[in-house]
Amino acid sequence: MARLDTITLTGVKAQGTHGVLESEHREPQPFVVDATMWVDITDACRDDDLADTVSYAQIAERIVSVIHGEHCDLIERLAQRIADSILLSYRVRSVQVTVHKPQAPIGVPFDDVSVTITRSQTEVGDATGEGLRDSGESDDAQGKAPSSAFAASAPSVASAASAAAASASATSMTPAVAARPTVHHAVIAMGGNIGDVQQAMRSAIVAIDGFPGTQVIGISPLYRTAPWGMAPGTPDFLNAVIQIDTTLDPDTLLSSLQLVETAHGRSREVHWGSRPLDLDIVDIDGAVSDDPHLTLPHPRAWQRAFVLVPWLDLDPDARLAGGHGGAVRELIDATPDRGAVRKVSDSWILAPGGFDGGADSGFPGDGADNGDGRA
Repeated sequence: MARLDTITLTGVKAQGTHGVLESEHREPQPFVVDATMWVDITDACRDDDLADTVSYAQIAERIVSVIHGEHCDLIERLAQRIADSILLSYRVRSVQVTVHKPQAPIGVPFDDVSVTITRSQTEVGDATGEGLRDSGESDDAQGKAPSSAFAASAPSVASAASAAAASASATSMTPAVAARPTVHHAVIAMGGNIGDVQQAMRSAIVAIDGFPGTQVIGISPLYRTAPWGMAPGTPDFLNAVIQIDTTLDPDTLLSSLQLVETAHGRSREVHWGSRPLDLDIVDIDGAVSDDPHLTLPHPRAWQRAFVLVPWLDLDPDARLAGGHGGAVRELIDATPDRGAVRKVSDSWILAPGGFDGGADSGFPGDGADNGDGRA
């Protein structure tokens, strides 16, 4: 196996409430993170294509999101969670993470305290969530089964999403021919109205970005809309739209998204009701298909401002294909809920909290399934 290359990101800074002392649970203090990633960037060096390497901005955003996220008593645990989030990018075979805590309450003069760990991917097919192993041999780390950023809540299912996608991706290529796979452009609507929807959506984005051959290339602002066709008192839904480039075929992408939904507690036994997370494929390459398993474009997208408005944020020239299609900018004017969509945050992906409860219409702002087996 060829020797791997390295990408190094140093000095990523964010405020967090990590530490053993009670005061550290309440009062944020600075943390600084360095990350060295072992990757194969041969294709990127040759083709000058961003899709063939790791997005430094996305890695930095993941680090910041972890620091802002769930409390850890020890920076050792914080370092592990950061490593897990970075290894969700299948191109990253191994990573060395150093977490600095320059204002640690040590009680004597000091310049810095830090913890450094090195972790690697597991072999393909390991869906146990136990994923990562210590690695003193980073250049030889193999495998593409990403670990889960939310392994504590649903380790086996979340890891299975990436493992299933990795398996499908691997079998789509003939062993003897290193043909360049087709890259599809997809638009995915996200939503939910139960629990910490923002964090569920953040975790889902990290998981999606970790699917083999997949890169999240756009994340919309966060929106809020009252639920449609649901009982009085039903919490509002939170919504966002993401754009991805992926080499996964549409069916594999759909199956992987459904596993991520399941990892966050989504039950498909309830077709008209509240849910913690919805992931809906709105569009893939502008294709039109009436396949009941995966109807493209999404059959009700043209009627849903809470899908079209965030999509327009990402792409001012967006167009919806199909018989009800057209320029998204123009379709919004005809949607019945166009006056009910309210922007909540432009920077929600970077920092937990900052929302007053409820949520914005997940693709089912009306509480409905799509009729094709999707959320």
